[in-house]
Amino acid sequence: MVKRAVALLGACHPGPAFAVTLLAGLLAGAVGLGPGRVALVVAAVLTGQLSIGWSNDLVDLARDRAVGRVDKPLVDGRVSERAVRTACALAVAATVPLSLACGWGAGLVHLVCVAAGWAYNLGLKSTPWSWLPYAVAFGGLPVFVTAAVVIVVGAPVDSGVVAAAALLLTAGLAAVALLAHGRAPFRAAIAMALVDVAMLVWVR
Repeated sequence: MVKRAVALLGACHPGPAFAVTLLAGLLAGAVGLGPGRVALVVAAVLTGQLSIGWSNDLVDLARDRAVGRVDKPLVDGRVSERAVRTACALAVAATVPLSLACGWGAGLVHLVCVAAGWAYNLGLKSTPWSWLPYAVAFGGLPVFVTAAVVIVVGAPVDSGVVAAAALLLTAGLAAVALLAHGRAPFRAAIAMALVDVAMLVWVR
């Protein structure tokens, strides 16, 4: 049972899933949400990310088997396709009410972000538009940069050097996220958001 649970967890792309969830929790705390609200945000993001990760392995299953991938639990039989499909469906079913419990506006935004992740899995990743789900899921690259500018403008005067460095770093990461391929855009977007979280904490 434990091995199956570990294998099921391994099929959700745990690295990205938990990185995004941690980021959401840090951001929720940085903007001053209470513990209960932070927990709700984390739960909504976690279930959404789990659904994206599991759907990715389900969509890629035939191709992964054809190329002999041995690093995926779903391919080598450590977890069944039925188990992953069930877990994915439950994650989706939980994501909707958890997201909307955060407020209709915020909930709909999050559901659009989750839908962007699914769109990537279902075909956009193999097209020239593969960058679009990243942009949507992280609020859009321009939005990330403009968040950084707003935070920098609101920073204390005596922290100008730190604020300027954060702005330059965010601009560089935006360029990487826009121009790079593979996992680099995802990592750059995460790094950009972490910079914004750090600056939010700095100016509070």
